Amino acid sequence: MTIVQLVPWLPPALEGVGSYAAALGRALAELGIGSRYLVGDPGWGSGELAGERVRERRAAALARQLAASGAATVLVHYVNYGYQRRGCPSWVVGGLRRWRAGAHGRRLVTYFHEVFATGPPWRSSFWLSPLQRRLAMRLLRASDGAATSLALYGRMLARLRPAADVWVTPVFSTVGEPAAVPPPAERRPRAMLVFGGAGNRRRAYGELRPALAAACRALDIAEVLDLGPPLAGLPERLDGVPVKPLGTLPAAAASAVLLRSYAGFLGYPAAFLPKSTVFAAYCAHGLVPVCAWPLRHPRAAAAECPPFWEAGVEPPPADPAALAARARAWYRGHDLAGQAARFHALLSGFAAA
Repeated sequence: MTIVQLVPWLPPALEGVGSYAAALGRALAELGIGSRYLVGDPGWGSGELAGERVRERRAAALARQLAASGAATVLVHYVNYGYQRRGCPSWVVGGLRRWRAGAHGRRLVTYFHEVFATGPPWRSSFWLSPLQRRLAMRLLRASDGAATSLALYGRMLARLRPAADVWVTPVFSTVGEPAAVPPPAERRPRAMLVFGGAGNRRRAYGELRPALAAACRALDIAEVLDLGPPLAGLPERLDGVPVKPLGTLPAAAASAVLLRSYAGFLGYPAAFLPKSTVFAAYCAHGLVPVCAWPLRHPRAAAAECPPFWEAGVEPPPADPAALAARARAWYRGHDLAGQAARFHALLSGFAAA
């Protein structure tokens, strides 16, 4: 069986959704489901993955291109702002609905990495939110199966279609899942890892610098390792602690850096951590997860919130190693193998366990 995965981006682009789709594709292949990728990014050229660009951003053209692929099943990674800069990808939703209705036996499964945006009246998201909601609702209604990363998103989708059965699961690590990890105390020198895209890392060294520096002091950090695309203005030292740029590394090399790091810092809202592949990587590799955010947001319910230390808000953990162990145990409940098995069921049309 071969499916089409519709994605906004794909490696070598450096972002989480494409890497998530690629890792999931490799895991599904081990279960007998191959993937071809259809990429919405017009700038995507080619890479190690079998795929092609969307030729034309119109609903009819997308439906024709999907039909020409010959695949009877499509898994769409829905990131509304990834397909259209205002977050209203009518051509995606319309094209998928046309393709789905075009022949008997076609199956559509949607992973909602995003649903719709909200905001104050002076932001465009306020005025576009009704259209974004309608598009998400139409896509959900056309889908034979649906999943999302946050309980919050699950509730949003339930309001759009109360009868829908949406599987909620945090994302997995896209840079590996080591079978065994050394405890934090054995990782010397004590390194704080700042990992991810340019935006989050720039925030870590900018408006979140006090929280990062305080975390380094509290955890007796000897060096900061910066892992990701080159960052202009990267500090050489952080309150006396040297900052070492590592650049962008292949997944295996990035995993090795994670395994020798003591803690990982991420500037991300607490309630949204389950959708972060960087946070997932910290947990999978047994790091002490440290997070901060410049704006106060209400935490998710305790049952929905993963273990982490919110630097600058909470006192330092009394037992950092125990925190790292809890985070890794939380991660193992939704690792790649488990998610691939569940996606296999959704894509094949079987009832998922």
